[in-house]
Amino acid sequence: MINILHIDDSEAYRRRLIDIAPPDAFTLVGSHGDPALAIGDQRGLAGCDIIILGGGTGETIVTSVKALKSANAAKPIVVLADHFSLDSLGAAFEAGAMGYLVKSISPDALFESIMLVILGEKVFPAQLAGLLVEKTPHELTPGLAERRRALTAKELEVMGHVKLGYSNKQIARVLGIADITVRLHINNAFRKMNVKNRIQGALWMIEHEAELNMGQTMPKPRLQSK
Repeated sequence: MINILHIDDSEAYRRRLIDIAPPDAFTLVGSHGDPALAIGDQRGLAGCDIIILGGGTGETIVTSVKALKSANAAKPIVVLADHFSLDSLGAAFEAGAMGYLVKSISPDALFESIMLVILGEKVFPAQLAGLLVEKTPHELTPGLAERRRALTAKELEVMGHVKLGYSNKQIARVLGIADITVRLHINNAFRKMNVKNRIQGALWMIEHEAELNMGQTMPKPRLQSK
């Protein structure tokens, strides 16, 4: 049984989440119209296994995720957006969310995604996969080869860990370098890749992984202690 704290400014959708749940799939320990009310619900916040944050735009999502993480950093958060937005997706993960899904997701897929997040995985919407498969080598932006060559071995190594979802502190610990050095490598890589955030950088790495792996070894996942 999964204990869920649900936040959504739509009362109708809060009721719908209960209606579409598989039998005995979860217990709703709290249902609120905004994050402030959820944060005030100490019992629900402490007793939930996961927080589902519905609705909102990019800036609202960031503010809400950060506030919820400040109130209880241990609780994983899944954003359930009204519509897919690549910018909002990136902002949500930057703020600390573990998942970003769209309300059009099927009930079965939603609860499978919730289980994955509880197990420590990150989940993305199907629309994101569509963006990746739509691109072909003929559609790559001009100057891609030059940007690839401009990336140093250390920048590629650091970005390889960004792609795996590592935080700056985790990357610094794995590579034995300072946090500020990690930030410097990431900022330089972002500039050369022409991306704005970690999600876009990770997608760039995924899209060009085969080419990047030619003659290079990318980092493999390692369990990290927090």
